[in-house]
Amino acid sequence: MLGILDDVRLIELSHHLTGAFCAKLLADQGADTIKVEPPGRGDAARHEPPFLAGPPHPNQSSQFLAFNTNKRSITLNLETRTGQRLLQGLVRAADVIIDSFAPGYLESLGLGYETLHQVNPRLILTSITPFGQTGPYRHYLSSDLVEQALGGALIGFGDADKEPMALPQNQTAITAGRNAAIATMAALLYQRATGEGQHIDVSIMEAVVQTPPGHIHQYSFAGNNVARGAAGGQRSVMDGMHLETQDGYVTLTTAGTGGADAMDAWADFLELPELKDPKFKSRQGRTRHWEELRELVVGRLRRWKSHEFFKAAMERRLVVGVVQSPAEVVDCPHLAERGSFMALDHPDLGILNYPGAGFLADGENPVTGSRPAPRLGEHNREIYTELLGLSQHELAQLTAAGVI
Repeated sequence: MLGILDDVRLIELSHHLTGAFCAKLLADQGADTIKVEPPGRGDAARHEPPFLAGPPHPNQSSQFLAFNTNKRSITLNLETRTGQRLLQGLVRAADVIIDSFAPGYLESLGLGYETLHQVNPRLILTSITPFGQTGPYRHYLSSDLVEQALGGALIGFGDADKEPMALPQNQTAITAGRNAAIATMAALLYQRATGEGQHIDVSIMEAVVQTPPGHIHQYSFAGNNVARGAAGGQRSVMDGMHLETQDGYVTLTTAGTGGADAMDAWADFLELPELKDPKFKSRQGRTRHWEELRELVVGRLRRWKSHEFFKAAMERRLVVGVVQSPAEVVDCPHLAERGSFMALDHPDLGILNYPGAGFLADGENPVTGSRPAPRLGEHNREIYTELLGLSQHELAQLTAAGVI
């Protein structure tokens, strides 16, 4: 199956998870993606634990393995004049560059967008930074937690009587990486229509502002500052709280059950006529009386195992979610039937199972190829000879000089 981007060549100049994820999304759809890494140490993600086979090793970091499928790796020292010339040679054959360097860094090397545009007028440069290429914060250092805080996401999570609670697992980087991939796809359409490139400026902070669950919009539309937790009217047992069963947790909702009649349906299913009390009919009432409601419902849930409860409730058109462990997700029969995971054979680590694209195209998972994350510099010879015509002797000289 050909990928929708199989005629696109992409150069990844990224030392940050968000750039790696953006490039991975495009690589998984067929883009020939060349990951440029510093000689010796490589991408910083190669040194992030956990490692899959014992002691730290640059080819066995689980984070690097997860976010770098279907890419080719070369090493190149961009801070040397020779390295800069080699990159310009690669740019002539490229459609897209993904970059996550600080604003102004590429310009300081003589590799800014204006220079690269002269080398290749069709080039798209997608730059992903914490705060963007402009604005008073553009040179500030940052982290996932800082971006959540400044972007307005952090204020909305956690209990009202406690400090804000952060989202785990690099959510801002992943969100911004998706935004960058969408923007790059749009730029590719423009490039195909006009023959012209663009400089795409992606701010991680702005990606966070764009996606919090409603409270930014409520303020920008109506001036409402929505507080978090119970005191802010956000806690409701039947509207998203996680409740304990015999073997885990489930989330109950009133979605799909007819508004005010939802509690009648739950009352019949759980054999709890108390749930038909008018004080539980509205979300506001359920929030006000959440402790009483929780006591009623949890007593019934402890009779069930999570997945048995899920199936029985969903068959009654009640909406329930099981809080699944990673093992349950990987072994989920629904995902298995849809082919949602794919197996890639890593030369050092054997078979690794990866999530697919998250959608099907003509009934198939559209992730193309079967290339696991590359070893550091694995494709030096292949790419430098294929694209730049360098000889083996020239490659040896560049290696000895620390350029590649």
